[in-house]
Amino acid sequence: MAMALWPGWAAPLLNGIAFLLALGFRRNRAVLVLIVLIFSSLAIVGVLAPAADMRGTDAARMFAPWLLLAAAALPERGPLARRNLVLLLLLLIAIWLTFDAPDHVWSSLRGALPFGLLPWSAGALAAVLTFVAAGLCILRWVLNGAPMEAGLGIVLGLAAFALLPTMHGEASSTAFAFAGICALFAVLYASYRMAFMDALSGLPNRRALDETLAQLSGDYAIAMVDVDHFKLFNDTHGHAAGDRVLQTVAQQLRRERRGRAFRYGGEEFCLLFTGSRHREAAAMCEDTRARIEAARVRIRSTPAKGKRSQAGRADTSEVKVTASIGVAFRDAQTRFPSDVLKAADQALYRAKAKGRNRVIAR
Repeated sequence: MAMALWPGWAAPLLNGIAFLLALGFRRNRAVLVLIVLIFSSLAIVGVLAPAADMRGTDAARMFAPWLLLAAAALPERGPLARRNLVLLLLLLIAIWLTFDAPDHVWSSLRGALPFGLLPWSAGALAAVLTFVAAGLCILRWVLNGAPMEAGLGIVLGLAAFALLPTMHGEASSTAFAFAGICALFAVLYASYRMAFMDALSGLPNRRALDETLAQLSGDYAIAMVDVDHFKLFNDTHGHAAGDRVLQTVAQQLRRERRGRAFRYGGEEFCLLFTGSRHREAAAMCEDTRARIEAARVRIRSTPAKGKRSQAGRADTSEVKVTASIGVAFRDAQTRFPSDVLKAADQALYRAKAKGRNRVIAR
């Protein structure tokens, strides 16, 4: 008996845990999606089917697809944003109708929802609408690269399978349970990236570097990389162009497969070389410096105030940037990560003092 009950209650339980995590990490669109999934899985189990078991299944297929599609289409906003509150109000109305609607009213609603004009079953229409919601999230992921969007796309895809007309009872509940598991992983992974990855460059951030250095043993080398004249470039071309430069430099650093790249802060990056590769750190940094110098960055330069271009728009051009690099090695004098970082920073200042666009090893 316990084995038969577990799959049914697994779905609302797992989606509830994912909901609490999403709420704690302020993933507000995920919160809306998971609230709908919690009540849908409860309806499938029968908790929201006071009159008959089928009313819960009908309710999930009638109301959930529209609510999920709205949640997927909404932009990320604060938890008390008006759009979010309207969606929650609609969910409450759906729950009230499921419990209290008279049979003749329920019969009319069942004939009209989710899209009574089409000659398809409610389950097929519900699945199609939910797949559309999943597609919206996947499209956002393709355009913006946000991992939470990919996670929501997978979660909604599983919810669509749960609403198919061929899915009944335990099968639907199992699909909702898998959606909850995927939601858990999506929220945790997106939160990990928020804590340890730099959003602009796509590289691990300073916190990730500190965590990595704290776990190192043996010999290693650290290279500090600084974009030359970056402040002047920002002032001349605008912050959007400056961001594009930082992204280009990050791409070149990522190409150095023998070392691991980090965004240190501002226009500074860091390369970490471990194991036997650390001995060739200076030579590898020279290769990286040459790649940065050879790269061309296509930017839209924002003209200074009062100096608009003839077309009245920002000028598009290609620019090149250079970088100065300071390299330091762990040895008997610099045994701690903070010492190696400080030595690499000193080597970087020497590279700048000698004319920039060069590699200096301590």
